[in-house]
Amino acid sequence: MIRVGIVGTGGISRSHLEGYRDIPGATLVAACDVQGEGAKNHDLALSLGAKFYTDLEDMLASEELDMLDVCLPTPLHASAVLAGFAHGLHVLSEKPMCRTSLECESVIEAARLSGKKYMVAHVVRFMKPYRYLASVIKSGELGAPVEIMMRRLSHVPEWSYQNWMQDASLSGGSPLDLSIHDLDFLYSILGEPDTASAVYRSFSGADERGRNDLITSSLTWGKISATVIGAQYNADIPFTADFLAVFERGTVELKGGKVYKSGEEVELDEEVAKEGSSGINISSSGAYTDEIAYFIDCIINDRAPEEVLPESSLGSVRLVERLLASATKI
Repeated sequence: MIRVGIVGTGGISRSHLEGYRDIPGATLVAACDVQGEGAKNHDLALSLGAKFYTDLEDMLASEELDMLDVCLPTPLHASAVLAGFAHGLHVLSEKPMCRTSLECESVIEAARLSGKKYMVAHVVRFMKPYRYLASVIKSGELGAPVEIMMRRLSHVPEWSYQNWMQDASLSGGSPLDLSIHDLDFLYSILGEPDTASAVYRSFSGADERGRNDLITSSLTWGKISATVIGAQYNADIPFTADFLAVFERGTVELKGGKVYKSGEEVELDEEVAKEGSSGINISSSGAYTDEIAYFIDCIINDRAPEEVLPESSLGSVRLVERLLASATKI
């Protein structure tokens, strides 16, 4: 039985915590959050049998764990992952891998030296609509992709601890926190793009007109082009994630929570997304459970988590940095 400790019990942790109810071979034994009883999912962690801590080192020193699940704010990913390796644990960490590519490189080296399993939780890679799109691209059944358009839209994130998500120096804003989902998906399938440019508007203030944060990225791989929009709007809009992929002989589209192949609905038996009760925009599918179960299986069977290799997660962070370095900022 893999004994798991989770650090960070804010918004995104709910999807992780609920997953441990359904994963054979794993048990949640400890949870940690500096907010203690004030953490959003404190009570849920307790209901799953976890002993609660407010200090990560205290939890790691006190518990006999096999794995650490990191659900902390982005700038804390690197230090928590390194602490897990230092205590001889396998580590699963929420995306993005780290706040910067330099931190990512340090974490990858630490993972190599530790000999432990490490994976970044890029949940989109486990979502059925995106896995279906990846299969069509790889199989060539509709010919080569010509144009791929992806959108991920939300209202301004107002649910984060001490409002860290609206501080782009901490969260990386919509490019690193939101748009990276789709950029990582494309990177995982097509690799490093030949060209990459963007238009970016960062959070510019707390007034009612200055809190939009959005990036429109344009990428090419040979004759394949893609447009990726990630936006956090100062408006009361529902979370939206969709795509349209145009191939030589047809299309694949995610629209309104359903997938269509050349106009015909494809049955995937999955809700794509909803706004969770915590206020954070999260998937309502089983993809979070699937990614955790996959990582647990890699630990049990002593195999590398090839669905999401650390080098690929580093590549996605570097791609975001590449886009921002050359972006037109408005």
